[in-house]
Amino acid sequence: MIPRLTHRQIEAFRAVMETGKVTSAAAVLGTTQPSVSKLIAELERAAGFNMFERQGRQVVPTSEARSLYEEVERAFVGMMEISRVIEDIRDFRTGSLLIAGMPALALKLLPDVIAEFIADHPGISVSLRTRSSQAVLRHLSSQQFDLGFAALDNDHPAVTRRALFTAPMMGVLPLDHALTEKTLLTPGDFDQRPFIALGAEIGTRSETDAFLSAAGARPRIVAEAQLSASICEMVAAGAGMAIVEPVTAMYFANLGRIAARPLSPAQPFRYDLLLPTTRQPSRAAEQFLKLVEARFDALLAV
Repeated sequence: MIPRLTHRQIEAFRAVMETGKVTSAAAVLGTTQPSVSKLIAELERAAGFNMFERQGRQVVPTSEARSLYEEVERAFVGMMEISRVIEDIRDFRTGSLLIAGMPALALKLLPDVIAEFIADHPGISVSLRTRSSQAVLRHLSSQQFDLGFAALDNDHPAVTRRALFTAPMMGVLPLDHALTEKTLLTPGDFDQRPFIALGAEIGTRSETDAFLSAAGARPRIVAEAQLSASICEMVAAGAGMAIVEPVTAMYFANLGRIAARPLSPAQPFRYDLLLPTTRQPSRAAEQFLKLVEARFDALLAV
């Protein structure tokens, strides 16, 4: 068995093969001519045969050296490909993100963030799955998704859940509603008025019911829906008032389709970030999260 070869010896051999001169090889490697000569001599001793024959100032590779060079080139091409892949990952030129989001965020906020993200990082492919908050939790527990966005009051051992953003629920009204003159809506403002409620299976429904019943308000429920966006569409059409989470409320209000007003007393709503517990977020995921946080700040500061 030959003595252990070093990467530096192979680099010196390759540089001499490609330049035809020891001095030129030294310049390529950023070292001295004696250092390259020493590396080649060490390689020849380890191999047991000569690599080069001197002809004046040139060095001519032996047939054995040419055979070795073919293998060295294959190895270096492989290393260069690995280097390219590393650079692509480092510079966000390749990769993917698989995201699951609750409908309230997948309607507008997440698509806007994705568009901004891929404009900056076109080599990253992004896939968005729109699911209920409980389904988002199940998807993240599979460890196959990178990020999840939901509103939850329960945990899963395979998922890390942390508060992403908290903002108050909003009362939403048709644009021509008499109560648009108010800056705050109290429970009494909903009493006996047409009201579009969240479906009974939605966790926030019980909180909304408690907000109203604490003051003895009894709105007249004319419709129910699972999605805040569906409720806002009915409000925009004049079907009644409603109470929904703030992102969807502000989205429709900013479009000029409904009026949105804070509640008194305030009813906080929390959006959660879900992460698989078995791995840390990728650098691409961290960049995406920064954009999400900035988008929340911009939307709810309006």
